[in-house]
Amino acid sequence: MRGQFHTDGIMDRNYWIFSALLTLLVTCNLLSGQAWADPMVYVVQSGDALSSLARRYNVTVQQIRDWNQLDGDLIRIGQQLTIHPERGSRRRTGSSRSSSTVHTVQPGDRLSQIARSYDVSVADLVAWNRGLDPDRIRVGQEIRIQRQGREVRRITYEVQPGDFVARIARRHHVSINDIVRWNDGLDPDRIRIGQQLVIYVEGPEQPSRSVGRANAGRLVNGEQLPGHRGYRIRDRDRAWATNETVRYILGGFDTVLRVHPRAHRVAVHDLSRERGGPMRGHRSHQSGRDADFAYYQRRCSGGTCPVRRVRPDNLDVETQWTLFSHWIRHDQVQYMFVDYSLQRVLYEYARDQGATASQLDEWFQYPHGRNTARGIIRHQRNHADHVHVRFTCSDDDDECR
Repeated sequence: MRGQFHTDGIMDRNYWIFSALLTLLVTCNLLSGQAWADPMVYVVQSGDALSSLARRYNVTVQQIRDWNQLDGDLIRIGQQLTIHPERGSRRRTGSSRSSSTVHTVQPGDRLSQIARSYDVSVADLVAWNRGLDPDRIRVGQEIRIQRQGREVRRITYEVQPGDFVARIARRHHVSINDIVRWNDGLDPDRIRIGQQLVIYVEGPEQPSRSVGRANAGRLVNGEQLPGHRGYRIRDRDRAWATNETVRYILGGFDTVLRVHPRAHRVAVHDLSRERGGPMRGHRSHQSGRDADFAYYQRRCSGGTCPVRRVRPDNLDVETQWTLFSHWIRHDQVQYMFVDYSLQRVLYEYARDQGATASQLDEWFQYPHGRNTARGIIRHQRNHADHVHVRFTCSDDDDECR
């Protein structure tokens, strides 16, 4: 009996200790706003992406991957995802940037015209808007447009004295053909002062600024690089850049996937911090114009090419040159730091594709030696495992150096 009483006393005492600890834990969680409820199950809808779900529930893409044992960003309609909204980071990550926009139907609008304006299909619009009848849209109706993480805004531009369509197109980073198809019946050779043109522009309303030099600067109103099926972002907190840099990156990878639909994704390591400035592990990357990418490789496990040392015989030269040449031919890069051992195969491929001697001399440091300060593509130590791209300043950013 005495032994039994002694055991019960120990158990009773342990019970109260456990209860007290549990109460303290719950109380602390409640006070800190971290009381965890049961996880929710989300059923993937048409148009969903991990990045948009992460923003919706204030969590990170990596958290969703971890909770659901996902290797990449591919999700399918009807798939069930476990999400813990209360466990997400509550740290502010900048102003909200929707991955979709809303088009308000205007007089004369047709669904096919709206689809062309946003470079999507009518089938996409129907999938993104439940109950949408493609043959019956009405003035004032709102149609949701899903994009690759960038806002799309419809603006009305009034033609000014001295304007011509090519200049207007350059100013808004669109093509002449875009402006023509957005404005039915427009003759690009005959516009008049005061005429109103409809233009669709991507990016936030408040433009970014790259202040100072890449190794001693800062970023104002930076834009976070959105997701893309051509790459995988390592750390979104270190994936901020100028609006132009984001546009150049998206355009380059769009081109790669158009030319090489089955290309591997590449890892995106670091761009800049949200407000720029010094970033651990880098001397530059301070003003929103620098970006590090893994090389395209012939053999990449898991569908994504990692940052690792690459030999010339494992470099996917054709795909890599498609990306490089897009940026070079559009005058979007200042430098690309590529290990000298990889430059020869790129040089020879560009030559075989028809590049002239003067172009090769302008583009490449090779064959003049790794210590020669020439070429857009030039050697820098520790760049055999990734390419460092420094994009150009915006024409209207007077503080960029």
